[in-house]
Amino acid sequence: MPLPVRGPRTQQERRDGTRRALLDATVESLIEVGFARTTTLEVQRRASASRGALLHHFPSKAELLVAAVDHLAEMRAAELEVLAAQLPDGRSRTDAVLELLWQCFSGTFFQVAMELRTAARTDPELRPVLVAAEISLRDRIVAQARKLFGKDVADHPGIERAIDFTLQFMIGAAMTAELHKDGAHLDLLVEDFKALFPTVLTNAATTPKRRSTKVAK
Repeated sequence: MPLPVRGPRTQQERRDGTRRALLDATVESLIEVGFARTTTLEVQRRASASRGALLHHFPSKAELLVAAVDHLAEMRAAELEVLAAQLPDGRSRTDAVLELLWQCFSGTFFQVAMELRTAARTDPELRPVLVAAEISLRDRIVAQARKLFGKDVADHPGIERAIDFTLQFMIGAAMTAELHKDGAHLDLLVEDFKALFPTVLTNAATTPKRRSTKVAK
């Protein structure tokens, strides 16, 4: 049976395609040549896009770079939605969710995020955009983790702080793994963390919240 003939793409489909090509090119460049050499001209070249097309979607380099992180996060979130249907019940479900979160801190997503974090320390344009994006990303991760863990864990009063603790632990562990290339040792630590998570959850519900302090500019 012959396949149906598809008509020409709409203007919106062309725009979406160009945007995705620019984001894919940005991710590719950050991984291959790093932040310093990921210029807008390099992204245009890799995406085969015009200067006007790039500026239409991303008026600044900072917005382009942060959008690339968000692009990767959306793809990972879609993967997690599919995997959620395969999660077991009970305590093994909690361990499986923690393993899925740990997988988010390996590979392309984490490498790109670390490139931008390092650059943002001394880049006054990139830093505020990245901070705002990370706050939004954190909220999305918390919301998705609640769904993945299931009702019993999601309704626990300490769940949000426990997820924050988990994310900070995994960021640090993943940075060590990137530098030392000792994945086996870090995997053992993650297994230890899984065993500790119920205690983390309980303590997060009983420890008084500290007031946050603003970092001096």
